[in-house]
Amino acid sequence: MIDLTRRNFIKNVGFVGATTLFCGSLLAQNTFDNFSDSKNGENNILSHFSKSSFSDTFLLNPSLLDCYNNAIVNWEKTGYVSSGNYCYSSLDGHLKMFPLHLHTDSTGKIDDVLLCFGKNSNGEWKSLRSLSGFDIEALTVALKDLKIYSNEVNLFDYLFPAPLQQFNPYGFNTKKGSVSLQTLLAQEQTSTKIIIKEGSNIVYQKEVISQHRFVANSLLV
Repeated sequence: MIDLTRRNFIKNVGFVGATTLFCGSLLAQNTFDNFSDSKNGENNILSHFSKSSFSDTFLLNPSLLDCYNNAIVNWEKTGYVSSGNYCYSSLDGHLKMFPLHLHTDSTGKIDDVLLCFGKNSNGEWKSLRSLSGFDIEALTVALKDLKIYSNEVNLFDYLFPAPLQQFNPYGFNTKKGSVSLQTLLAQEQTSTKIIIKEGSNIVYQKEVISQHRFVANSLLV
């Protein structure tokens, strides 16, 4: 079995079927473009958020810096580094998302994640959860499918974490309800099941077949 401590991204979302994938020397490697890749255009869900530098963000939110520094420690221990000197922000400024990636000399980029932080009603910043590349892929599909309602509601209130206490290991609370995400890893085809709820009512659910892949590698275990 591969060391799941090293493969930290396995546990940052609801992954299932990992034991069937990680046998021998098989190394999970997704091939997502950078979250900020401008070539994605409208297909890049993060293009709907404002983008600012670390210095500007932490200058305006000094308590966020402490929260970020505390959260980043364990990620750095497993090899993740910042993808750039910037973060993404929601329109109200209560959600900040920092992109990280895992990179090795032998395989290149292995994983992308977004660290999400929320400011609660008391003005306190809290670490909410991380979103993997597979999460972002599923959320992008959901946004596209739900756009017929975009003139009536703010879909991002249904899709992204809210600054609330998070109890669900397979998802997160949003301003309007909750999102559940479970990714099934497989050599031939990886999929993510997404369920969006408003209260206890399911408003959207789908199994999203990933456009990205995993490759075998014998250099990392």
